[in-house]
Amino acid sequence: MSLQDARGEVLSTDQDAVLAIYEQSLDLFNSLRMDPVATLQPALEMDPDFISGHLLMAGLMLSAIDAQALPQARDSLAAAAHSRRQPTVREQSLLAALRPWAEGDMGRANRLLGRHLIDHPRDLFALQLTHMCDLVLGQPTLLRDRVGRALSHWSAADGGYGYVLGMHAFGLEECNEYDRAQAAGEAALERNPWDAWAVHALAHVHEMRGDAEAGIRWLDEGNTHWQQDNMLAVHNWWHLALQHLRMDDTASALAVYDRIIAPQPASMALDLVDGSALLWRLMLRGVDVGDRWQALAARWREWAQPGWSTFNDMHALLAQVGDGSAAGIAALRAAMDAVPVDVAPSPWWREASAAADAMQAFGEGRYQHCADRLLPLLHANLGYGGSQAQRGIFHLTACEAARRAGDEALHAALLGEAAARTSLRATAAA
Repeated sequence: MSLQDARGEVLSTDQDAVLAIYEQSLDLFNSLRMDPVATLQPALEMDPDFISGHLLMAGLMLSAIDAQALPQARDSLAAAAHSRRQPTVREQSLLAALRPWAEGDMGRANRLLGRHLIDHPRDLFALQLTHMCDLVLGQPTLLRDRVGRALSHWSAADGGYGYVLGMHAFGLEECNEYDRAQAAGEAALERNPWDAWAVHALAHVHEMRGDAEAGIRWLDEGNTHWQQDNMLAVHNWWHLALQHLRMDDTASALAVYDRIIAPQPASMALDLVDGSALLWRLMLRGVDVGDRWQALAARWREWAQPGWSTFNDMHALLAQVGDGSAAGIAALRAAMDAVPVDVAPSPWWREASAAADAMQAFGEGRYQHCADRLLPLLHANLGYGGSQAQRGIFHLTACEAARRAGDEALHAALLGEAAARTSLRATAAA
């Protein structure tokens, strides 16, 4: 006899203990806390034919957004496919959707997951995984609307409803609906103060409104559960550092880097991205970051598998440029240029070469070339992936490149654009 999860989905196990472990691991994934992989493993040992368990493990690997994790994801999907049990309709659909992602085609997986969620809108695991995928693929309206499609199938009485609200909050923020985003994020945290994604959504709201003081208060005092045992901790510390930069407090931003963000021996792409993004912003401000680039660039060279994610590869390139590593730059550029753009899993590979050329030019002091290369990309960079705050690195770089090149007209235009955008956001929030 098969059992149902807390949301009414039928799972291919008949062991109550296995189901309990599955639910615990899923909750850790939803809140981005501790180690859901280690938590889930005993369930797979107790029931090796537990298809949904293997699918969850595959999703945990894929959620790292890291090419290094793809082989483990493929192993888990193979275990699911070779189970002696008959898969449920949901399990069949999810297996078919995750396979392309594990093979490197996140775009196709995203489309299949979208259909899966239409048929299974209460599949909380698939909803969160697809939400992450939408972020990486640069699909802000789907960050909001895919969750919106599912909301009518949930009620306030459902366990996990708060996580749905937290995802919706982030999608609303990415679509510039800051008041609604704040309300949804606060409602999510009332249900579960450990929801790091909801904390993250509200950090974005403060960032995009340009309200650094509120952003610092929020992350320092408003909710501190995110600061430990959390896979999003480094990224939320990055948001705190950005708020310090907005206050022109570069010393505090550097202190956050040194204490939290600086690469460790086991740092993966998720955290290395934040390191590159912060040091580059400091460099744009003329801050001497010492030898910090050297350690970061070295860890990127150890870890990166270029050619899969434009987002990861560009951040790896920033570190090589910051370090002045000609060999590191050449290796990354060669790998990125080798991606066949007509069949690439992300359409932004067509623009990746121009963006990489611009960032390399900045590092070499060819500022006008950098500004000219970036200008056409500033409003065509959704496919690069990431959030508005993360994609903002292109605008910041183009603006500083124009200033250093002496292109007063372009510098003034980009400053005016940024000021008008911030003013509009502040007015909308009033």
